[in-house]
Amino acid sequence: MKKTSILGLALVLVFAASTFASAANYVGGGLGIKAIAGAEDPKGIIGTLSLDFDVMEKLTLSANGYVEFTKVEESTEDPAATEWTMPKFDTTYFAGVYGKYALTSFDALKLGAVAGVNYNNNFIIPKEEVGPQQAEEEPSKLDYGAGIFAEQPLGETGTIYGQAMYWMQEKGIGGLGGINFKLTDKIAVKGQIEYVKKQPLFSIGVGYTF
Repeated sequence: MKKTSILGLALVLVFAASTFASAANYVGGGLGIKAIAGAEDPKGIIGTLSLDFDVMEKLTLSANGYVEFTKVEESTEDPAATEWTMPKFDTTYFAGVYGKYALTSFDALKLGAVAGVNYNNNFIIPKEEVGPQQAEEEPSKLDYGAGIFAEQPLGETGTIYGQAMYWMQEKGIGGLGGINFKLTDKIAVKGQIEYVKKQPLFSIGVGYTF
């Protein structure tokens, strides 16, 4: 199930990139922050990836992901050992893919429906306590949901956007919002905050527009 889900998300991105590359808005990467990570949580380097494709006039395909590299504590069973070894890192990641369809507009403001899926590979650990029966069942890493979105241009170079969704597996509300603006004709900056699985995630990145 795990490999199938990862392959499915990868195929969606490859298909979108190969089919709609000519209509792409933004492809970029950057850095992110887990806003309320507790003292007991592992600390690592968080990288981000973001993509936006205008498939047609009213339909947009978006994707965003986070990956974290956390250094694994090595065993010290042999204190006399002096040989240096390469540090080991544990990798976790979270990815979401969304389809947005504009149902109506007021001047430049777009309003519409959004549906999407996300995959959480131990990147976000639930904070709530679970009972013995719940602990025996590993929650699904794949979730899907639907909601609404809004998008508003800011002059000729910027866009502010936001969306709210209900996630079926989590049985809760999540959302994201941010701003995207061009520095040049081909280079843009994108800042975003996402709230998912009771975890705020901040990210900022630079990308290529075409």
